[in-house]
Amino acid sequence: MNLSKIFNIREEVTPNIITLLENTTLGSNGARYKHLDTAKRIYEADSPLFLTIEKQNKVLGNITFCRRENTWYIRYFAFASFLQSAPNKKPHEKTNSWIKKELHNFFNEVFENSNNSPNVKAMYAYIDPRNDRSKWMSEQFGFNKTGELVTQSFSRINPKRSERLGVTENWDFIQPLVEKNYGDHQYYFTTHAQKPPFYFIKNDEGEIIACAKVTTVNWEIQRLPGKTGGILVKAIPYIPFLRKLIKPQKHTFLVPELVCYPLDQTQIVEELFSAILAEYGLNVLFWWIDKNDPIYYHAKDKIRWGILHQLVGVPAVDIMERKKTETNVSNRNPFFVTAFDMV
Repeated sequence: MNLSKIFNIREEVTPNIITLLENTTLGSNGARYKHLDTAKRIYEADSPLFLTIEKQNKVLGNITFCRRENTWYIRYFAFASFLQSAPNKKPHEKTNSWIKKELHNFFNEVFENSNNSPNVKAMYAYIDPRNDRSKWMSEQFGFNKTGELVTQSFSRINPKRSERLGVTENWDFIQPLVEKNYGDHQYYFTTHAQKPPFYFIKNDEGEIIACAKVTTVNWEIQRLPGKTGGILVKAIPYIPFLRKLIKPQKHTFLVPELVCYPLDQTQIVEELFSAILAEYGLNVLFWWIDKNDPIYYHAKDKIRWGILHQLVGVPAVDIMERKKTETNVSNRNPFFVTAFDMV
């Protein structure tokens, strides 16, 4: 591809890329946090492509693409602070214009299949709608909002165990139920989904009626979502119940995916989530899912989500896409969300 010498394209991560990502604070006026698992998580990326800006043996910027056949997911988008504008302000047209021009050409070349570039039909990314800078940049490169995820918390001071909870390492054990519920979703793929553990609940006949896969995540939380998010983080050490739910310096929580249950039995979700938290000895999970997904839509007003839900609400995440051929987004299936893409 026609990029200047300061840009590099590689398929292997380098220590300098990891250093940049580990020092990147994510979020905006909503939640602000750092991923503490980056050095491990980045090696789990599926078919990664690293586009970097490098100078004097330092990585100043990185975009990591996960190449999923003819669809690319933008997993990391990070730049050194001096290459960024002030938070939540759109960059001036002349600010770093050479970087924007190079990246604009890169995205165009990928979609035009020029210079032996791959046959990419779509790219997508998840962006905090409160982060004007990130959203504006994505729109500069031809991305448009086509959907919305929710960040649904579930918290329990004392999570309740369930004798019905089971666990398996066998993907084949839950695959039929997962395929039934998610097989028609946009961007459905199982590279990460089929990695255990898988938790499930059976009915009296021994049939699996609910399941979920979970990922353990560690973040440094600098600010919680919502108008009082900054105050809440500072108040946590002085509030007993919050102190048990959230540990800002190293907050460990679970992220569920592949959540399945009978849509007319939403109470099973509460039983499943609480039992899994008890199994891990944790108190909080965050569930990212398409807000229009029936799996979430049928449960959202029927579950006791817990204290954290009452404090921070349900923050939204924009789905930003660029496609070769535009489709009618009003008649689309829900997006499939895998935990790896969010943590």
